[in-house]
Amino acid sequence: MTDYLLTCTLISLCILLTVKGLKNAPARLNFYILMTALVCWFVPWQYFSQLSLFEGENRYTFNVAQLIPDVKALIPSAEQVTKGELQTDMSIWDFLPSLNNVFMVLVLAGFGLFSLRMSLYVKLIKNLYINSKPSPELKHINNQYPIRLTTHTEPAFATGLIKPVIWLESTMVNREELDSVIQHEVTHLQQGDIYWTWLICFIESVFWWNPICLKLTGLAKEQLELSCDELCMQKLKGKYQLDLASLLLQEQNAKSSPNFFTPPLLNIAHSKSFNIQRIKMLNKEKTMKSKYLVMVAAAMSFSALAAAQIVDGSSDNKQPSNNTSQAPVKSEEYKQQLAQLLKSAAGAKSDTPELLNQAAQGIQDWHLNRDKLTGFEEAEIKLQSFRLLNHVYSKLEQYEDILSSYEKWYEPGSNPPYFLKNSLATAYIQLGRYELAVAELEDLSKQLEGKLHVGSADNLALAYIYLDDYDKALKTLEKVDAKDDVYGNILKYYVYDKQNNRKKMDEIKSKIPEAFAVTPALLPQSGIPGSQLLRLL
Repeated sequence: MTDYLLTCTLISLCILLTVKGLKNAPARLNFYILMTALVCWFVPWQYFSQLSLFEGENRYTFNVAQLIPDVKALIPSAEQVTKGELQTDMSIWDFLPSLNNVFMVLVLAGFGLFSLRMSLYVKLIKNLYINSKPSPELKHINNQYPIRLTTHTEPAFATGLIKPVIWLESTMVNREELDSVIQHEVTHLQQGDIYWTWLICFIESVFWWNPICLKLTGLAKEQLELSCDELCMQKLKGKYQLDLASLLLQEQNAKSSPNFFTPPLLNIAHSKSFNIQRIKMLNKEKTMKSKYLVMVAAAMSFSALAAAQIVDGSSDNKQPSNNTSQAPVKSEEYKQQLAQLLKSAAGAKSDTPELLNQAAQGIQDWHLNRDKLTGFEEAEIKLQSFRLLNHVYSKLEQYEDILSSYEKWYEPGSNPPYFLKNSLATAYIQLGRYELAVAELEDLSKQLEGKLHVGSADNLALAYIYLDDYDKALKTLEKVDAKDDVYGNILKYYVYDKQNNRKKMDEIKSKIPEAFAVTPALLPQSGIPGSQLLRLL
């Protein structure tokens, strides 16, 4: 969620700076790039790394935790806190809602606000029809849209997504500005501004809590009005400017103030400062110049680059997909501890039980006697050393030792990397504690919002199979897009056999090795988990 907010904020700020530099460009151009910035807030940037287009382990993840200081490192006495005190502190933090939950509540409230504004709009239209009358005498001015006379305080405005109507304040009939006012509303409707206005209203409502979005929507509505003025000026020349000045500088319009709950209407009244700006802008000739296109292209390129850097990260520094952050350059103390770890785990690659036991004991002794590092380095070396220990114990089939080591290395409240639940689940499966394996992986699925990776899904399905819950196993396997997942296909074949579904078995038979394409179906053995440190041994 943090990368989503950071991405959208950077794109929006870039667009705002671009619009500031394009103040003399055609208003419609500014309007379109502002709408681009607003639409970006609906793009789920945080999920791009899960698309097949971006396949590759952790390739498209930039961990924004690098921007957040390590709280424990800022507290000198943190290491002196007792275990009981730490658990008490963590229980307080546990009551705080996650950023995802807060975001969802705010957005849902925004949908409610939009529904309210729609209901107010419907009520307004009903009242307008009741308190208005048609004006057939004005057909000679405009034959395209019906005009109705009303007592509304605004000179004129337009409504209607399907059947547009121009509403005219009754006293405007006898005024000299009548032609300009009607031409203004007709131009709005011809440009489809009523649809844009509703889209802006929707975005403004959903992101009511977001000051950047509110700024963008405010500017977008202004540019919509300015673009209409520019077209009317081309048609009516100087008369439109004089009529606009006569209307906008009236005291009654200058005092009018917009209401956030007001339904979206196309009208001519705005704040006093913007009205003066509209009149001044008509003195300037707005033509599309090549430099404006260059500025827009540069802004879009910079925005895309900013988004890519957050989603993708630097090509020289691939980030691991975990809860820790990784810096481009490690400290000397980190390098020394890593060298000591590799020396202590020298037999980790061996298949000899004696050497493997020596390696496991060496890793445990190293972990017990080393000094704690700070920040991301501590989390990184702890993670890599535990993965190596997990690899060694798995080769020794000492799964109880994996669980006990995890409890010692990651005490309650230490916020371990969420994907280590895979290691725990595998150990539980090997020990026959299938319910505990399911609990770990279901919790992992909840943290990932139901988007388990292939290996995790296979593990969860295997646990369900051992519990004879074949429907859940199949449902889990079908949730992931894994066309070449041989292990998953073997599990599916096994489930189909248990369900006596011969048709499905025949369909999947060609996708699995011959050794498993038999009846009764066989379950594959779990593999030995790997470790990135093995290549350094």
